[in-house]
Amino acid sequence: MTDPESSAGWAPLGTALLDFHRGDTGAVIVVLSDLWEDEATPVGAYYRPLEQDLPMLEREALDLCVGRVLDLGAGAGRHALDLQEAGTSVVAVDPLTEAVEIMRDRGVVDPRLGDLGAVTGERFDTVLMLMHGLGIVGDLRGLGSFLEELPNHLNPGGRLVCDSADLATALRDEAPELLDELSNPDRYLGEVEFGLRYGRLEGPRYPWIFVDPEALEIVADAAGFDMKVAAGGERGSYLAVLTHSPT
Repeated sequence: MTDPESSAGWAPLGTALLDFHRGDTGAVIVVLSDLWEDEATPVGAYYRPLEQDLPMLEREALDLCVGRVLDLGAGAGRHALDLQEAGTSVVAVDPLTEAVEIMRDRGVVDPRLGDLGAVTGERFDTVLMLMHGLGIVGDLRGLGSFLEELPNHLNPGGRLVCDSADLATALRDEAPELLDELSNPDRYLGEVEFGLRYGRLEGPRYPWIFVDPEALEIVADAAGFDMKVAAGGERGSYLAVLTHSPT
């Protein structure tokens, strides 16, 4: 699911999270995109301090987690910590070594480095991917491959709880002229390119995807999942539950 080039692209985030964890709570990271202007974002938005309430969609997502949970792309571990607090068994996996170090420091019981390969041979009742973490698959082809692989890590009737966004809805509300410019029959609108810059550290660009509910349902159905939209949010964002139906 991840490759060395993508991991290198996230290196600035790893450094930024570690600085925030060590006390630089004013740290800011810049998100570079082929869609809109560079966007400076407080690192705390990725770190998710315990004293700050989670966004509504993320709170609802945690309520949908059942049984043994795999928090995939766990970042600094906030969701895993909340699940642990509720008595849930959770494995937290992230491709950044800094994230794993931070999770361990914060009290995550089972943090691991990597992607699905870090839980080979293990099965879960819920796989959780938040903060648009599903985008890590890169494009629609990658989404299909990921969903075809996921049942190998799920118990019968297991589920994926994830959030994403309908980029067309977001652009229609905020930048309709950009939506027209980006309309391209040869490329799915939600397939974008991102980069990160933190101080003087800038990583290589990497692919990302925002998948609309209709497209997600089509790809999910082909992989044997029943997809339901659990909640909607701002800027075209939504929460989805994909339940695997073994044949």
